[in-house]
Amino acid sequence: MRIGTPRGGWWVVGGGATLLTVQNGLIMAAFGAYLVEVTADTGWAVGVVALGYAIVQLGNGFVAPLTGWCCDRVGTRAVAACGSVLAASGFVLAALAGGEGQFLGAVVVIALGCSACGIMPLTVAVVQALPERRTLALGLLPSGVALGGLAVPLVVLALESLGWRTTFLLVAAVLAGVGLVAGSVLPSRPPARGERPRACVADEPAIAPAPAPAGPDDGGLSLRSALRTRAFWLLVAGHGSALVVVSAVNLHLVPLLIHHHDLSLTLAGMAVAAMSVAQLAGQVLIGLVGDRLDTRFVAAGAMSVQVVVLVALATVSAPAALFGAAVVHGLAWGLRGPVMTTLRADYFGLASFGAIMGWSMGFVSLGLVTGPLLVTAVEAGPGGYPAAMLALAAVTAAGTLAFVLLPRPGRAPDPARAAAEPAGRGRRP
Repeated sequence: MRIGTPRGGWWVVGGGATLLTVQNGLIMAAFGAYLVEVTADTGWAVGVVALGYAIVQLGNGFVAPLTGWCCDRVGTRAVAACGSVLAASGFVLAALAGGEGQFLGAVVVIALGCSACGIMPLTVAVVQALPERRTLALGLLPSGVALGGLAVPLVVLALESLGWRTTFLLVAAVLAGVGLVAGSVLPSRPPARGERPRACVADEPAIAPAPAPAGPDDGGLSLRSALRTRAFWLLVAGHGSALVVVSAVNLHLVPLLIHHHDLSLTLAGMAVAAMSVAQLAGQVLIGLVGDRLDTRFVAAGAMSVQVVVLVALATVSAPAALFGAAVVHGLAWGLRGPVMTTLRADYFGLASFGAIMGWSMGFVSLGLVTGPLLVTAVEAGPGGYPAAMLALAAVTAAGTLAFVLLPRPGRAPDPARAAAEPAGRGRRP
């Protein structure tokens, strides 16, 4: 089977979704349960484990430019294999940690691994392998993130039965075994220049005149050209603010339900699983209809819904209402997530997609780090978790405006601006 054919491309989607299932189910979605168990067993401050979660999120973004560069040069298969091994090694080190410093050092290793086998390189692999049904493919790829959430009750069972250290060793074994097998279907090399499909790229610049429209042999913008567009920075602002709430809810939903609403750890894990099911439904739905919608307004609408959800989490107390809020949050997250990549491909093309995605993730990772730490800081004050949820709602409302202000991708350049553009400027050949 040749990766890059239509059949091979869908195998890439399946392998990538499997990697995300393992990573999200055993790391990201489960971190709230780890926070409860690790702090209860060791007496470490909650802020230490929250900082560990922030390090994982920061690694996903901080290392993303290097990860994207490697994907463009050695292929996503090798990059993801290294990531699976690193993440597994980090969990072994965390299981053996005897103090807070050793634990945080192990988390750094986990963060490096998550960056190398996470959403960014897997998105690059899918975009390279399936240029046709891009929105559908990018809607199905993060299904692994949602499916991973269904594993949280199993993680909770392991934590309660075996303890967190033994659970971490089991997690390491699964990350290494499943990760290496699932990653074997990813492209082993980046596409040759002639294999890059045409992309629709146009934007009204904030700094320099817009490049000329893509030609038949042009795969899209270079990284430098993308950085000079208004669309790049508006996407960073909108996506970054969205990740503030995603990362914060991922870490703090379980502690919120347990410590503020007095639910059991088992019920809190079920809420995470319900949220994941709704997220999966949203991803599949946007994959099926996203090519017929203006994805800018899909993103803005989903963000608006999340504002309402956060207000609900701050004000309601009935378990049914809390479960409903978690479900709606998952649905909105699922609808918005895949269009982030679709928008970047529409605006910037594929010629330097790995590098552009890498730098984009590097910037938006500030949201991943800010969210958990913001909630931790505000929750420690007199307002507690309700005040923290309202602070997240304010950030999300502000970020919604970035998607509203995005120009339409692929629109024709202004003739007057094109005439005034100095000769020789524009896209690289």
